Amino acid sequence: MTKPVIIGSRGSDLALWQANFFQASLNELGIASEIKIISTKGDRIQHLSFDKIEGKGFFTKEIEESLLNEEIDVAIHSHKDLETRSPEGLTIGAVSYRETPTELLLVHKSAIDPSMPFGFKRGAVVGTSSARRKSQIKDLRPDITLKDIRGNVPTRIEKLKSGDFDAILLATAGVKRLKLDLVGISAKEIDARLFIPAPAQGVLAFQCRATDERIKAILLKLHNREVQAAIDIERGILSSFGGGCQIPIGVHAEKQENHFVVRASFANDWSDFTRRVRFKADSISEALSHFQKLKTKPLPKSVFISKALESDDLLERASKSFGFQLYGKALIKITPFEFELPDNFDWIFFSSSNGVKAFFDQVKNAFPAGLKFGAYGEATAQTLAQYVSQIDFVASPGQPNNVAFEFKNVLKEDVALFPSSDISMNSIQRDLAPNQCITLSVYKTTEVHDSRIDPCEAYIFTSPSNVRAFHNSSNEISSLSKVIAIGTSTANALSAFGINAEIADYPHDAELFTLLCS
Repeated sequence: MTKPVIIGSRGSDLALWQANFFQASLNELGIASEIKIISTKGDRIQHLSFDKIEGKGFFTKEIEESLLNEEIDVAIHSHKDLETRSPEGLTIGAVSYRETPTELLLVHKSAIDPSMPFGFKRGAVVGTSSARRKSQIKDLRPDITLKDIRGNVPTRIEKLKSGDFDAILLATAGVKRLKLDLVGISAKEIDARLFIPAPAQGVLAFQCRATDERIKAILLKLHNREVQAAIDIERGILSSFGGGCQIPIGVHAEKQENHFVVRASFANDWSDFTRRVRFKADSISEALSHFQKLKTKPLPKSVFISKALESDDLLERASKSFGFQLYGKALIKITPFEFELPDNFDWIFFSSSNGVKAFFDQVKNAFPAGLKFGAYGEATAQTLAQYVSQIDFVASPGQPNNVAFEFKNVLKEDVALFPSSDISMNSIQRDLAPNQCITLSVYKTTEVHDSRIDPCEAYIFTSPSNVRAFHNSSNEISSLSKVIAIGTSTANALSAFGINAEIADYPHDAELFTLLCS
C-alpha cells in the first residue's frame, strides 16, 4: 500500500484552509494524505512588526526544516511568505490558482467617512505590520497614524471590532478563503493598480524535496503554469532587491493579450515616499531588464499639470521627496448656471466632482424617497458624499462604454438624470437607451485666456478642455517632453494636436506619478 502524503502546515485558520485545500486536491487524484501542524517563529513572536523580526523566513523556516528532515513530504505556504531562493535541497513543485491579489481595507463603523479617500475619517489609526502596506497607505493618506498589528486574520478582525484600530489592511485572498463574518465592518477592496500587492499574493506554493520524484510527479498534476509565469516576474523583481517581508516592495504582473502589464512600488524604507513604475513585457527576462532601467531612471526636472494644487496632493508631496519642480494651473474655469430640474427620474448620476458641486450649488431641497445616486470613480463619490447620505452605485474607473455597461446592470428599467458640463461629450449616455437618459447642463466650461506655460520636461493633462485651452493660448510642447493624459478622451484631444500621450489606466494622482517614473 502506498504511504499517505504528509502535509506540513502552520496552525492558523488560513494555513489550515490552505492545507485542507491541497488535501482535497490530492483526494481528487485518489491520493491519501495527512496534515501535520508545525509552529513557526512568526507564529510565536506576536509583539513585533515584520520589519523588526531578525532574520528571514520567519513563517517558513521550521516547516522547511521538517521537509528536509523527511518529517513531512509537502509544505504548504502562502507564496508571498517565501524567500525568493529555496533552501538547498528544496523546490517549489507546483503553484495554485490565484485568488484575488488585492488589498482589503476594513473600517470600523465609527470611523467611516465616505467623503474621504478610501472612506475612513481623517486622522484614523490604521493597523498593519507590513512595510509594503505602510509605505503605500501613508503616501495615499498622509493624515493617518500607523499602528502595528499582529495575529492571524480572525484575530486582527476582532481587534478592529473591539476598537483598537479605526481601519486595518489585509490580503483580500485570506478573508475570501475563510469566508469571515464582516457584519458591522465596512469592507473595501482596493484596486491593484492603486495599491500594489505583494509579489505572488493570493497564490499557494507547494514545496517538496528536490530529490523526491514521487511527490514532484504528483505536484506536477496540480501545477498552474499561467499563474507561475506571472509570479516569476513578480518574484524576480523582488529578488533583485534581495528581499523578503521586510522590504517595502509591491509587484503585480497581469497577463493582457500576449504580454504582461507589470506594476511595481518600492522604497528603501517604509517611511520614504514610494516610487512607482508601470511597463509591458513579454517574458521574465524582458521584465527584469525594463525594471532595472526604470528603477534608477531620472525623473523629469519640471512638470506641469492642468489643475490647481493643494499642499497635501500626492504629486505635490512626491515633488518635494524626489526634487522635481511641479507647476499646477487650471486652464479652464467652471461656472455654475441656472437650470430647472426635469420631472420623472429615478437616479442622478454624476460623472465629475464639478458636476456635483454645480448641481448642489442650486438644488437645496430634500429629494423624494427612493431617489438613488451614482458616481463615476471614487473622487466623484467622495465629493457627492458631502451632500447625500447614501450613494447607491460607484462605477469602476474605465472606458465610458464599460462604465455604461456597469451602470446599465443596476439602472435596469429606471431613468437617470446626468448633470454635466455644457460641452460634455455625454460618453456614458451614448451607450444607454435614449429614453433612460436625461442630460442636464449645470455648469459652463470656459477657457482661461492667455494661459502661458513655461516649457517643462513633462506635461500632465486632466481633461480635453484643458488640452484645448493650453493650445489656444499658443503653448507648445517639445518632442522631447513626456506627455501624460488622465484618460482616453484627454489623449484623443492631444492626438488632435499631433501629440502622443501616455494614458493613465486609473484616474488618480498615484497613477500619474507612476507614469512620470516610467
